[in-house]
Amino acid sequence: MIRVLIAEDDRNTLTGLVEILRQEGFEAVGAESGEEALNVLYRRQFDILLTDLRMPDMSGMALYEKTKIHAPQMKTIIMTAFNSVKDAVEAMKVGVYEYLTKPLDLDELFVILKKAVADFELERENEELKHRLQGVYRFENIIGSSQVMQDVFHAIVKVARSDSTILIRGESGTGKELVARAIHYNSPRAKNSLIEVSCASFPESLLESELFGYEKGAFTGAAGRKIGRFELSDNGTIFLDEIGEISGAVQTKLLRVLQEREISRLGGTRPIPVNTRVIAATNRDLEAALEDGRFREDLYYRLNVIPVLLPPLRERKEDIPLLVDHFIRKYAASNKRGPLSIHEDVMNICLEYHWPGNVRELENAMENAIVLGDGDMVLPEHLPVFVKIPKSHAVAGLDIVLNAGPTFREKIERAEQLILEDAIRKAGGNKSEAAKNLDISVRNMRYKISKYNL
Repeated sequence: MIRVLIAEDDRNTLTGLVEILRQEGFEAVGAESGEEALNVLYRRQFDILLTDLRMPDMSGMALYEKTKIHAPQMKTIIMTAFNSVKDAVEAMKVGVYEYLTKPLDLDELFVILKKAVADFELERENEELKHRLQGVYRFENIIGSSQVMQDVFHAIVKVARSDSTILIRGESGTGKELVARAIHYNSPRAKNSLIEVSCASFPESLLESELFGYEKGAFTGAAGRKIGRFELSDNGTIFLDEIGEISGAVQTKLLRVLQEREISRLGGTRPIPVNTRVIAATNRDLEAALEDGRFREDLYYRLNVIPVLLPPLRERKEDIPLLVDHFIRKYAASNKRGPLSIHEDVMNICLEYHWPGNVRELENAMENAIVLGDGDMVLPEHLPVFVKIPKSHAVAGLDIVLNAGPTFREKIERAEQLILEDAIRKAGGNKSEAAKNLDISVRNMRYKISKYNL
């Protein structure tokens, strides 16, 4: 319920306003002077102050100035005689929400109150969203107590304050996108947009139009103007994931953006300035791509201003117990399970396994254990089968193939299934990337995924 404090020295007007507002569903409290209004305000919180401009002991503006300190979130509406409208307009210039002329038009009053209520709801939604974003992307949620992760945290804290271009390096599943979001939402640009682009998800021609936009008629099918991702992230941040996958033509255009801080839409005739911070990420060996001529050297140095290297999970195994506990709690809550304990063998398996898909693979394994398990303890049998087979135990994998069935075909199919599972894990669950790494078509990969129910 919206709480309204009314300051009015005319008792009849005050009584009438209090009664009318209460009938309309507001919590209304009256005060016959500015001092009385202040005393009430010091004891309780209000959303709206409705005050007469001229009162014997204290003007409405003086009351407003005092309430700004005590209740800065409160919206003040000034009531004034027609000949004082100029004063009311001046008051709005210094922060008063709205004004009404006397005698009051009740319809006008409720229009203004309705608008104030809508503004309150929007402000609260924005504040809740801000808190949620800070909760999701604050540095503390990038979990790790190991020294290598502490070094990463210190680097992130420093780079978040700057406007420098950042290149995040690390294997698939190490959390590059989470680091990029944490940097943005803890930077001076946090109130503006973070636009994320997975560069490998678009063919060359489409990626160019996605990043830079196009004008109507720029190519067949361009029926109207399209605003590109760089323009959409103006005054904010653009996150270019899988930057090592972009073509030479897109590399050239991206280099110009980084050098000139301007873009040109496809088919456009004038450059458009953009104030966008660039965060890029890759799991590729860019240095090898430089030697092979697949990546521009000048672009590499423009992107690699501040490198942030995320270690693979196998190099920080001391963080695994923390991560296991975090993901168990997370998925127990989301699946409406009670508090769960973890069997000692589960933790030993997790510590022994090599986690080629890194943190993402570990998270998927814990979700699997929660969804498929029951009882109040996570047991080894709740884990995915591949987690229970350490990579070092090659003989165990061979036994699975040899015992798959009596026929040669059955053994081959089991081996193929294990190869596909391994490729998908290494690609962090990205089946298109797994197909690329195996040098098979995406269509063929989809068929095999369906065949083996992966």
